[in-house]
Amino acid sequence: MNTKTLLLACAAIAAGCTTTEAPPPAGNAFSIRAGGSSCDRGFEVATSEGGDIALVGTFEGTIDFGGGPLVSAGGTDIAFATWDAEGKPGKSVRFGSASQEGAPRIVAAGGGAWVIAVNTQSELDFGGGPLTPPGAAGAAIGKLDADGKPIFSTMLGATVSGMAAGGDDTLVVTGSYNGTLVLGGATLTSAGATDVFVAKLDGSGAPLWARSFGSAGLESGMDIAVDGSGNVLLGGGMLAPVDFGGGPTTITGGVDAVLVKLDPDGNHVFTKTFGDVSDQVIQAVAADADGSILFGGLFEGRLDFGSGELASQGRDLFLGKLDSKGTELWTRTLRLTPAEWDDAAPRITVDPKGGLVVTGTFTEAVNLGGAALEAAGQTDVYFARYDATGKHVQSRAIGSSGYELAGGVAVDRVGAAAVTGSFYGTIDVGQGPLESAGECDIFLARFAAP
Repeated sequence: MNTKTLLLACAAIAAGCTTTEAPPPAGNAFSIRAGGSSCDRGFEVATSEGGDIALVGTFEGTIDFGGGPLVSAGGTDIAFATWDAEGKPGKSVRFGSASQEGAPRIVAAGGGAWVIAVNTQSELDFGGGPLTPPGAAGAAIGKLDADGKPIFSTMLGATVSGMAAGGDDTLVVTGSYNGTLVLGGATLTSAGATDVFVAKLDGSGAPLWARSFGSAGLESGMDIAVDGSGNVLLGGGMLAPVDFGGGPTTITGGVDAVLVKLDPDGNHVFTKTFGDVSDQVIQAVAADADGSILFGGLFEGRLDFGSGELASQGRDLFLGKLDSKGTELWTRTLRLTPAEWDDAAPRITVDPKGGLVVTGTFTEAVNLGGAALEAAGQTDVYFARYDATGKHVQSRAIGSSGYELAGGVAVDRVGAAAVTGSFYGTIDVGQGPLESAGECDIFLARFAAP
């Protein structure tokens, strides 16, 4: 962890000298747009210990985040850009080739570093040399320092769906693969068409351990988080019984929601499944400082996390929190009118007080616990906060007469939230209107803590 402030007395006293880390700046609420004449999308956002914000997205042509124009190599490229807590632009870099790159992920690592994952069908270079997929496609992972310079980069023969940073400079990654996947000295072999993998990497990108989970069917698309003790949490949906280490899961029909906890060494702690004959999927997981597990997803039919049955009115959003042993602390359902599985997938994070912060996409209307929100156009973005007990704190819509899609959300150490996504038309998140220049532009908004 970087030391921001030293007690001046320590300069003259060697014995008993201590250091004090200054709190991150409170910063300002701000919003920005970036985009050209094509469609550019904000996918994910992360915040550093010092309050800086980093965004990853996709773009075509030329884009400028305030630090100078970035020009794509011909197809859809990846953009990485940073700002401080006041909204001052920092570094901006592009990665890509003449082919298409997509679905980038980003997490904050220690010392102001950032880790980016990109699913790609072609060569990708984070600055440390070109990486080539071992087959038709792969996932490139790169760690950049605070100045945007490469620390390490590696290519996996898989697709990455989730990534999280541990407090000891480690990284956990999950996704899907078929056939074989080589990670360090381990070779994983899928049991069916597509299996889930989980891997833990050290600060230099070397694999520490890897696990594979699957059945004769198709498994993919889990999210991942790490708690304060280094335990690994997985959330997703399963069509068939899968053994995560505690025996095959019981599937009641359709797709069942599944939540898995592994210890820091990858050993099984517990697996929980939820659902009925309809479809239920956990699409986002997070963990607070006490090891409690926060989650969100979509469901049809009925769900029971332990304290009573939840019934959907069609395809609804669910949010909740379990303690470190998997016992329900609170859950709530929210009606989305209507909801598509992919577009409406929630993105969540946890605030410094153990509250849940969520963003997602909705059409027509949604009530997140405060006043009902109505979409101004085809699709709008929602943003909401809940306290540690699940009580609604605030919610708002981000929208225009065009369409908006949610990307990601992150919260810094002072509780300010950063949200990214894409929009077409004119939006205003409180600091004046932003107008798109092309088919869709990237937006970034920073909201102060309530």
